[in-house]
Amino acid sequence: MKEIQGEAEEAVADAAETVAEAATAVADAVEAAVTPDDDDDDEGYDDADVPSAVDDDDDDDDDDGEEDDEEEVFEYEEVAVDGPTIYAPQEVRGRARRIGNDVRVEDINYKNVSLLTRFLDPRGRILSRRKTRVSAKVQRQVAREIKRARHLALLPYTAEHIRVTRKTRRSSRQR
Repeated sequence: MKEIQGEAEEAVADAAETVAEAATAVADAVEAAVTPDDDDDDEGYDDADVPSAVDDDDDDDDDDGEEDDEEEVFEYEEVAVDGPTIYAPQEVRGRARRIGNDVRVEDINYKNVSLLTRFLDPRGRILSRRKTRVSAKVQRQVAREIKRARHLALLPYTAEHIRVTRKTRRSSRQR
């Protein structure tokens, strides 16, 4: 057992070293790509060949021949690679997060308005179990507490009510 554990530790150490080398190589490649080349001979002209009428846009840019003495310095720090989870941000990974994932029956109370509003849509309707992804017991308890909070005026019956009306066409006689 200790032999396997020792081999596993060696494999992990080798993998960490390989990852560190790869990260350094990537950082060097990015730095080389970002750093501008000083060889203007490849273009066949220098900055003096550019006509002065190029900067006639009357903006406040500092393009009037003054060179900036400041250079942008890019610093890279090495990050430990934990696996494929670092490549996909949390928002992109998988399906949408469950609304009632962390809800316990003990937490559901008519006074806990912030929790109850997670189970309401923007118009104030109670969301179905398909959307909330909670058990039937929790859904019944949530619906009961939402109705109780509405009765006690802690929650509105409708929210963001949008009234849609039709435009009526005026006839020439009504003008």
